[in-house]
Formats: sequence, C-alpha cells, structure tokens
Amino acid sequence: MIAPATRLGLDDFTADSPGAARGETDVQRAGLIDGVTITPLAVNSDPRGSLSELLTARDGPIEPIVHIYQVTAPAGSIRAWVYHRHQFDRLAFGTGRFEVVLYDIRSGSATANRLDVFHLGLEQPVLLRIPPFVVHGVRNIGSETATFVNMPTRTYDPGAPDKYRLNWDDPRIPFRFDGR
Repeated sequence: MIAPATRLGLDDFTADSPGAARGETDVQRAGLIDGVTITPLAVNSDPRGSLSELLTARDGPIEPIVHIYQVTAPAGSIRAWVYHRHQFDRLAFGTGRFEVVLYDIRSGSATANRLDVFHLGLEQPVLLRIPPFVVHGVRNIGSETATFVNMPTRTYDPGAPDKYRLNWDDPRIPFRFDGR
C-alpha cells in the first residue's frame, strides 16, 4: 500500500460539469409505428472514454426497471423475428452498428402492416421502445461483435415466457435481412 503524501480531503475534488443534453437523431421522424418511441441517448465523452445514460426518470415518468440484460451479437448475426404479448422492449443501442426492423402485426392498429427499418448504434445511439405485438428483428451489420441492452417492462419468466418467435427468413414478413 502506498501512503498518501498529504491528507486527501473533500475539497480536493471538483464537481462534474453538466452532461450532454438529449438531442434529435436522424431516426426521429413522423410516421413511426404506433406506440414506438425513439429517445436519443445522451453521450458524455472526454479523453477517458464515454458514458451513456440508457434510461432516466429525469425526462419524465418511466415504467419500472424490472429486468435488464445485455445481448452480444457477432458480426453478421441475425436475431429475428420475435414479439411479446404483454411487455414493451426497451432496447438501448450505444455501440456497434445494427439494423433494426419493426413490423406492426396488430390488426386494429393505425399502423397495421407498417415496416420500419433503422440503423442504430455508435453513430446513432438511441433507446428504442417497442410495444407488444410489434414484431422485431436485429442484425449486426458491423464487422465486429457488438452489444445492446434490453430493459423490458416485465420480468422474464422461464416457465411462461412472453416471447413468440418466427424464423428470420419467413416470407410473410416483407423484409429480407439477406437482401433478397
């Protein structure tokens, strides 16, 4: 253990400077699938790296945080298709390069059968909130393994998962991750 040369006190510390404000992103636009929200992530950078706020009540009320997990996606990997009946997914994309596709299968929705495609990650860091019954898929379009974080509004129950899957290449969804 190294002994300090002088006694360290509270006055030796400096207060943090104000962080970056949330701003507009290229993906914020009129005409999103009904119930989908996109919130830019505040990224505070300095020579040591960066810090991103994924979710904060400072901007208004939020659903409780009940479950958080990180997904690792190798380059080129596809995680599709999935929807939930009860939970909202809150996906935070702050690193890597992802193509995210949403498809509204809700028959009574004002945006039924609408397809939205986003390119999110390091250049476009956002929190994407996806409502129940909106099918979604994610592909890592970068050249390296990347991660994203999910903060769903319900706890995962392994005995009765609120998750319904379909193969990524199902022809009934009007999008092809392989470009065909």
